[in-house]
Amino acid sequence: MKVLIAVVITVGAVAACSTQTNSAFREVAFTCTDGQSLSVRFFPEQEKAVLIRNGETVELPQKPSASGFIYSNDSTKIQGKGDDLTVAIGRMTPLQCKAK
Repeated sequence: MKVLIAVVITVGAVAACSTQTNSAFREVAFTCTDGQSLSVRFFPEQEKAVLIRNGETVELPQKPSASGFIYSNDSTKIQGKGDDLTVAIGRMTPLQCKAK
């Protein structure tokens, strides 16, 4: 019985660790040339990013890129390299942003 309890506890601990690993992300804050602030959460293991702007979130799948990164859906695209980020939303003029 003690062995069974130890196995259950070990399996639970491993499952908890793997859940934390899968949800690991890196959040980067940006300031744009028009004065706006926004953030991007990068989830490398899930190959996605979440754009956080004006209190709204948009999930974007990763796209192939020769250099830097690109995440895009049908209407929103973020693209960057180093500290620079370009945000294109629909037909609006793209935002040019820099990491804080």
